[in-house]
Amino acid sequence: MKKYSLSLCAWAYNEEDLIEEFVEVSDRDLRAVSDDYEIIIVDDASTDSTWKKMQSLTRKYPALKIVRHEKNMDVGYGFHSTIPLATKEIIFWNTVDRFHDMAELPKFLRWTGEYDLVQGVRSDLSANPAMRKLTTFVNYYLIRFLFNVPMSEFQNVKFVRKTLMDKIHLESGSIFTNAEIGIKAYYLGARIKEEGMTFLAREKGKAKGARLKSLWKTFSDIVRFWLIWMVFRKVPRAKTAGTIDRIPKRSW
Repeated sequence: MKKYSLSLCAWAYNEEDLIEEFVEVSDRDLRAVSDDYEIIIVDDASTDSTWKKMQSLTRKYPALKIVRHEKNMDVGYGFHSTIPLATKEIIFWNTVDRFHDMAELPKFLRWTGEYDLVQGVRSDLSANPAMRKLTTFVNYYLIRFLFNVPMSEFQNVKFVRKTLMDKIHLESGSIFTNAEIGIKAYYLGARIKEEGMTFLAREKGKAKGARLKSLWKTFSDIVRFWLIWMVFRKVPRAKTAGTIDRIPKRSW
């Protein structure tokens, strides 16, 4: 009997070239560490064959749960649609292009008994194209400065105890939603552990997170929720902020 109880959440938009491989690899890597897991994927109103392939995959993979948006809602709402369906003790996420190497699950899961949230950190960003590096740099330091949370990264894989996730009411609807979870966990007094991760570059399809519309929506959410949470203090807080066991300084 494997000791981990895991819910993997993911979201797909026009990923017909990747969805089958993603489910196959995810199921394989989860099965290697647990016999109590589920894979929850939302189709964000894809216009290709992604949804049909997802429906077909449910017949082959009993652990797969699927849901569909009637209209395209963008990345942030993927969290809103999948996390409430999660039933296992540890909730985490990945993108369908598998930026997080699921073969590394054991090194993250080993910390989940001691910490409330385990945060993946890509320590070396030097391989990123210049524009991607710039947007990542600005996004990170803007969030860290405005919200005063000393995490080494905000937009990455997180392994969160369901008991903690149940206390976090999601409000944003952009890429910022990932950061929102880390920020709120910190102010709820969570014990946070950072762990270095291996980044896998996308091999097929087109990345969706760097679209101008998504970037503008993310920036708008950052400013709006800084006012709501930090200026007007309308966010639940513990008497003492959380603790973060950080990795060494990252390389840009």
